[in-house]
Amino acid sequence: MDPVKNVLLVCTGNTCRSPMAEAILARLAGEEGLKVSVRSAGLFAMDGAEASENTRRVLGERGIRFSHRARSIRPELIDWADLILTMTLDHKRRLISMNPESVGKVFTLKEYALTDGETRERIRRLEQMTAELETRRALGSGKGKSSDAGDAIRSLEESIRREREALEKEGVPLEDLDIPDPFGGDLETYRRCADRLEELLRRIVERWRREEETRKDGH
Repeated sequence: MDPVKNVLLVCTGNTCRSPMAEAILARLAGEEGLKVSVRSAGLFAMDGAEASENTRRVLGERGIRFSHRARSIRPELIDWADLILTMTLDHKRRLISMNPESVGKVFTLKEYALTDGETRERIRRLEQMTAELETRRALGSGKGKSSDAGDAIRSLEESIRREREALEKEGVPLEDLDIPDPFGGDLETYRRCADRLEELLRRIVERWRREEETRKDGH
């Protein structure tokens, strides 16, 4: 597997979760000597807005100096990134809808941190089947729906059910892939968010470090 070089973290307004994640990931990667460039953006960001006050305070408590101005998602940012990590499943779906070619490099942060490559591919196929099911239902909702169309929908429903059950038995958090937005919360809410972000990002950085060591040993 090629090393990740450019990481884009995405939330809604790019003033709370994604800038916290950007700053924390940059520090963790730097501590491990990993050459990773990190940026963040928001799906509905007001370009130029500062990070929220509590975001700045929480990062300051961690000894992180971080200068930030919000920016909105642009095609060149998506192209720049090797890996895009979103704070919620809705963010992920919106990004892929905006840029279908990015599907192979967009994951929720939790999904990427808590699963391996094979499991992430299974989740991607499950989401594809779910999207296909929604399309088939929409197309077949009118009068005169054929029995073949109904059979195809039922077959797809059964495939989705089986795969969801299999993933859930393996402990994959299909119903809990979001990082809650601390916007409007008190300082303690931001601290809890930052703690969760750091926990997940540390898992990712440790995985990258192991992969880097494996590559070096291979040479």
